[in-house]
Amino acid sequence: MQSKPSRTTFHDRLEEMVHSLRTEIVTGKWQGGDFLPSIQQLGKQYFLSVNSVQKGLDQLVEESLIERLPRVGIRVKERTEHAVTTITLGYYPSLNSDADFTSLIELFQIKYPHIRVQTIPLQYENYYDTTGYYLKNEIVDVLAINQINFQQYAEQHDNLGEIFEPISAASSIYPYLPSLFQQNNQLYAQPFIFSPVILCYNKKQLQEQLMPEPSHDWTWEQFMVFIHALEKKDPAKLAFYFYPATNNRWPIFLLQSGINFQNDKSERADFSDSAVIDSIQTCYDLIHRHNLFSNLLMSENDINVEQLFAEQKVSIMMTTYFNLNKMQHIDFPFDIAPLPYVHTPRTLLLSIGFAANRKSKQKEAAKAFISFMASYEAMLHVRQRTYSIPAHMQAAEWEGEERAYRPQQFELYRQISHTFASLSDLHLKQDESKQLLNIMNRYWMGIEGKETLIARLKNDLGVY
Repeated sequence: MQSKPSRTTFHDRLEEMVHSLRTEIVTGKWQGGDFLPSIQQLGKQYFLSVNSVQKGLDQLVEESLIERLPRVGIRVKERTEHAVTTITLGYYPSLNSDADFTSLIELFQIKYPHIRVQTIPLQYENYYDTTGYYLKNEIVDVLAINQINFQQYAEQHDNLGEIFEPISAASSIYPYLPSLFQQNNQLYAQPFIFSPVILCYNKKQLQEQLMPEPSHDWTWEQFMVFIHALEKKDPAKLAFYFYPATNNRWPIFLLQSGINFQNDKSERADFSDSAVIDSIQTCYDLIHRHNLFSNLLMSENDINVEQLFAEQKVSIMMTTYFNLNKMQHIDFPFDIAPLPYVHTPRTLLLSIGFAANRKSKQKEAAKAFISFMASYEAMLHVRQRTYSIPAHMQAAEWEGEERAYRPQQFELYRQISHTFASLSDLHLKQDESKQLLNIMNRYWMGIEGKETLIARLKNDLGVY
């Protein structure tokens, strides 16, 4: 004899029915004027009694999504009759250039006219504190979040399910992206766009100086020989420039050391290891050959790198696909190449995704927004109008007539995906990352020597 379902199971089935019907109405599967299945059919489908189905439908009537027509059935209201739902989106302003974001929001609202999107710009500085307040006080329903900010949340909270709504990865997504937004194998932010850190070079300048284009397998030592030769040919220009002290740059050198920063015993790797010192020294050599140390305290980000490149004052820069969007209006050809390496080819994988506030009262609308942003339609828009890489594989690898100039090696990211790593691979907490950067900055700026560098790394960030 079959046992009677528990109250918990009954509650879950009722919630599933309401959630499914609401989602199907909000996302347009059921159009205005359509009739839902009968109460008896819904009861059989969700294993619920007639009274339970009635109770669930009452919720949708209160939300103005459906109406009961006596002796006729249950009809979905026309969209013009639906109560307009407003969701608040916290977003990085850089998305406007990185993803043509304003146009994407307009496309979403055309498809979902009963959902309005209000935006709140977020700054990278104090992101965690600001968004934490917004989430707790239900000021935002959806949050744009990059892999570094997500790691901040994961470090501070053992159970992100109390903050973000758990979600499933969208179909056709690149397999290396979900791990950037997971905790305990649960996804909490849907990947949207991504980029590895790469080299970008001025093809015209290299051709004029009869110099080859950067190789795909250079070490930094070989690369420095190359840029030294380039500067001898054209002393008026800086051959290579990058801003080392950002979290999207300095970790690359350490990751290229070849060290496994967390062994099987979960013990901290030795940051004073000779391979790590080689990596820090390589960054030092790149900085001091250009006297870049004077800029370390003067610059807060790497925006000036792209500006100098656009003005053709720099021939090669370290950058991302995101920042290539600043190059859309330049009038000279450029292309991209993998980063040189110290001991092991590695580069940072950067990504931006969307998370839903667990406390949101507009969860279905929030999920509809996130689902749309992960759709082929939205991702293809990103691919055709920007240099950013969509998380959707089919959209990213679309082939068709390009709307504007595109680097010949645009699909480089597919060839170097095996070199992708993340800041979390260093297994450092946020305060430890800041401490490490401070130690390296003192050496890079010439304030302290190599012996002091090694001692600080051993004593402050050694094995424990």
